[in-house]
Amino acid sequence: MRKYSHQPKKKLEGISFDDLRFPIKNKLPVSMTRLIATTIFILVVSAVTAQTKDKTIFVGNVISDTTTFRSNDYLTSLTSILKSENRIEIRFITSPSFENTNYTVLTFNKKWSAKYYYYKPGTKNLFSKDINAIIDIDTIFSRLVSNNIFSLPNQNSLKTGKYKYNPETNEFIDSRMEMADGTCYYIEFKVGDFYRRYSYCNPNHYADFYPQVYELRNFANIVEIFKALTKE
Repeated sequence: MRKYSHQPKKKLEGISFDDLRFPIKNKLPVSMTRLIATTIFILVVSAVTAQTKDKTIFVGNVISDTTTFRSNDYLTSLTSILKSENRIEIRFITSPSFENTNYTVLTFNKKWSAKYYYYKPGTKNLFSKDINAIIDIDTIFSRLVSNNIFSLPNQNSLKTGKYKYNPETNEFIDSRMEMADGTCYYIEFKVGDFYRRYSYCNPNHYADFYPQVYELRNFANIVEIFKALTKE
């Protein structure tokens, strides 16, 4: 159900480049650590493919914040990504309001692999299957990077005001959309020693309502990429 309300414009706190730091390997900070990679962050790896030319992988901007894993807004059946030994790992978690959660996981060590985790109806057992080996994960990964998968903010931090101006009354009207149910999606990632988790709910609807907010459209595109990846 969609609800529309009129609220005053809220200021979005920005991220300063003064926060740029390098992480300490294998240690989780007690206080919040926000790491912003340079505009082009390159992870050195040991394979050569279309995406990994010259033994590097282009990953775009990477924002790391291990404190995002303290939230318990959903329960995962997978081992914490903070314990992952993969060089790159992306977990796409689908959490519908009235259905079981499922997980699509992309990993890279010497080569890419993709796995789908799901619950069978009526059971509490988690099953898994390999995603079609003929799929070009290099291309999938490039599309995810082009939609800023490693640098998108959490949805609740977006500046989503939609304003109309009435010249007769000299007033600005702020329209907002709220949805009570639907599907929420979580991204968890590891790139080298950079980790973060963030979420979006009903991104397609919000992207249509707020066309000026490119982050919503980016995430809606990410959802479609993962749906196509697991489509049989």
